[in-house]
Amino acid sequence: MKSFAFVNSVVLLALLLLFSSNNFVSSIMDDSSSSNTNSRMLFLATNWKCSIESPSDADALVESMNDAWSKLDPASIRNSIQLTVHPPYVFLDRIRQKLHPSIAVGSQNIYDSAAPNRGNTAATTTNMLSNLGVSWVLLGHSDRRNNLGEDDDLIAEKAMMAIQDGLGIVLTIGETKEQRANGETLAVLEKQLGTVAAKLPKGGDDDNDVWNRVVLAYEPVWAVGDGAIPCAPAEAQRIHGALREFLQTTVSAAAANACRITYTGSVNPENAEGYAELSEVDGFVVGRAGLDAAKLTSIIRTLVETKKKLAAAADSSNSEL
Repeated sequence: MKSFAFVNSVVLLALLLLFSSNNFVSSIMDDSSSSNTNSRMLFLATNWKCSIESPSDADALVESMNDAWSKLDPASIRNSIQLTVHPPYVFLDRIRQKLHPSIAVGSQNIYDSAAPNRGNTAATTTNMLSNLGVSWVLLGHSDRRNNLGEDDDLIAEKAMMAIQDGLGIVLTIGETKEQRANGETLAVLEKQLGTVAAKLPKGGDDDNDVWNRVVLAYEPVWAVGDGAIPCAPAEAQRIHGALREFLQTTVSAAAANACRITYTGSVNPENAEGYAELSEVDGFVVGRAGLDAAKLTSIIRTLVETKKKLAAAADSSNSEL
């Protein structure tokens, strides 16, 4: 009888261990899957700044972009990324009419002062942009913050009006060299992002809808321009992760999951892969590289293919568990 009881105990213990082990493996698979699952579509914006100053130059760039974009495979590349072009105001309608219909057009700005905005001479309103077929607005770029004096409150007002009127925003945030040296990086970024977040609609399903139309662009100002030292990929990953955590804490998990966080800081075909490999990078905002169709499509291909390789590797690892 003692032997029988002993055997029963061993069998029971084995079953418990097996059950626990299965739950443990299942837990690992669930955690791994959730950490690698990303339903956010990749995003890439090109900011032309004032680099194009004539209709003929605009037409030439659009023609080369259309040709290069059309050569990308629709199923494996073009359908995996949202591409938007931000030309100067005066060319918005021209570009929209000539650009490939699957490429979105965005404005580089909206309005120029705090409320009241809508009736001021020379102001560009959200309705003007929408009626031209413009769907995105670039806000908070370091040029406008540091050279033209736009502050967080003004940028937040613009963001609120754009979102309320159905547009998407590409919100650029970033710290200067001095702010980074003083250890103020996250404080600066959280203030810039938090001021905008406080102005946007929030709560329930609204968070998903609103933050699907908000693309963050982390721009380390100290890493931009000729002679600047690029931001190390590991540092970009750290900052992007902190920004997503900030959204989860201050807005909601839905907002943090929906918002695409892109990197902008002298991205080019040579360094794009290093940033594309980062789990917290959902795309890029490019400047000079966006004025060269070959370089632009090279970055697009690198971004999409790198993300697909990472996803395939993650799926393979999960299946082995």
